[in-house]
Amino acid sequence: MANKPTAMERAIWDYSNPYLDRPTQPEPTPYLTHGWRAQKGPQESNKSGFRAVGHRVLLAQDEVEETTESGLVLVKKTVDAEKQRVVICTVLEIGHDCWSDKSTDYCEVGDKVLIGTYTGKFHTSPVDGKEYRFVMDTDIISPLPKDTK
Repeated sequence: MANKPTAMERAIWDYSNPYLDRPTQPEPTPYLTHGWRAQKGPQESNKSGFRAVGHRVLLAQDEVEETTESGLVLVKKTVDAEKQRVVICTVLEIGHDCWSDKSTDYCEVGDKVLIGTYTGKFHTSPVDGKEYRFVMDTDIISPLPKDTK
């Protein structure tokens, strides 16, 4: 009676045998083109030069006033602190993994959203010189109505 090969020997033989037909993996599609997650990934409307990846969302916020109503010029430190306190931003781009554990997305590209104070990271765009904010998908509290200013 001949010795039967062990499971490990069979696995090695199967893997090293070039004559066995193995199922091939389909080519991955770089970005979704239809369905409810189609707005994730690079957007043509995003001119910042940044891309939102993973669970991150790229936001643009309105410019913060650098002078008071009476005409006083605010110190840069004060202006930067005001930028951190802004809680209403516009969604420019949504990363592919955002809300992947949920059954639906909380917002879409172009929506105004409410985020937490002091949330996210600020980066200045090398393309247009404006400052943009990256936040995690869980930092978005709520989408706002379309007519919100």
